[in-house]
Amino acid sequence: MVAEVVNLTPHVVRLVGSGVVVEIPPTAPAARLVLLPDRVDGAVQVGPLLVPLKRTAASPQVSGVPDRRAGVLLIVARAVAEALPARDDLVYPHDTVRDEHCVVVGCRSLARPMIADGD
Repeated sequence: MVAEVVNLTPHVVRLVGSGVVVEIPPTAPAARLVLLPDRVDGAVQVGPLLVPLKRTAASPQVSGVPDRRAGVLLIVARAVAEALPARDDLVYPHDTVRDEHCVVVGCRSLARPMIADGD
């Protein structure tokens, strides 16, 4: 499959192959999952610091995802792709590559979320 690949994340995506790295720069605006407002859920004492605990949640809404176009794959965050599992044009970086400091420097593959029937 040959496709145009558009990066809708805020970061450069580096695809790593056998001796080859392809960099895909971000295209603004980034696709985002719409988050619900945080709720205060107490606090925890960690050494001398009182750290707030919060409840967080994502809504089922996303922003920044354009309409589907034939032959175009859109790289998005995994959470965005999982919020729209029927969109098979949405992919996310997978099989990460890390450097000697365990910092992610690329990925070996792109993935799509599985949908309920196991695709």
